[in-house]
Amino acid sequence: MAWDANRPVPWKRLIREAAIFLVVGAVAMLVFVKNPKPSTFVGLLFGMIFYVGFVAVLSKFGYERQSIRQAREQRQSMAAAAAAPPEGAKARPAPTRRTSTGPSQRPNRSTKKRRR
Repeated sequence: MAWDANRPVPWKRLIREAAIFLVVGAVAMLVFVKNPKPSTFVGLLFGMIFYVGFVAVLSKFGYERQSIRQAREQRQSMAAAAAAPPEGAKARPAPTRRTSTGPSQRPNRSTKKRRR
């Protein structure tokens, strides 16, 4: 897709995601780094600014990431479509003793005593 200056940029969502990543990154730095320096947090801040700018440019090209709700709805609709039998298909008959699978079909011969 080409650049379109009229495409909206979801600033609120980008800023919220960047803030969440910034907080999670800062907590991770405090927990996993022995002596965190202030420059690491400044670098984390610049990384989030770069992230917001990069995704804003991508959104002008037409990129739109799914939200968790959209992904969940898509997954549920795919599962419902897979669970529904196709039209005109006959239902499977109930399993019988001869058609069922399981331990009755293949007895474990190693535990049975052999007669000679």
